[in-house]
Amino acid sequence: MINSKTESVMDINNPGTGNTFQEIHINYVETIAPNATTVTSNHYGDRKPERAAPDSNAQNADRVQRQAEILRYAGNLKPYVAPDWKNRYEALWRLILGLPEVSAVVYEPGKQRDTTFNRDLVANIIYIMCNAGIIAETNATTLTLALEGDKAHSVRAQLRKVPQDSIIEEKVKRLFYDRQE
Repeated sequence: MINSKTESVMDINNPGTGNTFQEIHINYVETIAPNATTVTSNHYGDRKPERAAPDSNAQNADRVQRQAEILRYAGNLKPYVAPDWKNRYEALWRLILGLPEVSAVVYEPGKQRDTTFNRDLVANIIYIMCNAGIIAETNATTLTLALEGDKAHSVRAQLRKVPQDSIIEEKVKRLFYDRQE
């Protein structure tokens, strides 16, 4: 028996049929695997630049502006506020917006259009106010017209619901009843 060993060497200048030669320059090595027969690195685009920490002064200014917008929005209902609450309606809203549970979500609009704050949550709080007698008008269509200038606006549905977060509902109600005494 004759043992024969055949070696084939690929000519770089003539790779042959079905063979290719690629020159790859790697600037960054993720792993070194000297015994690996195949290494696959998948990169899908460039890395996103790291975000700088948000400026706390800019965040505070943004929050103050959004709070003013919420107060202006809720202020559209002043004609419908019960006489006992007229003088303290805005102060009550400031207390509500100061609750940590409320402030954590009210300043972000989510997927709502044409607003810089969580209009749905504000409408849910208004519904609680109507049930507590702070706002004398309970007709959602009338309130929607006062808030949005359009009685068919989507906020009308939210004026018939309590907030999804029961903790917010409980804390807001507690504020009302503490202020009545």
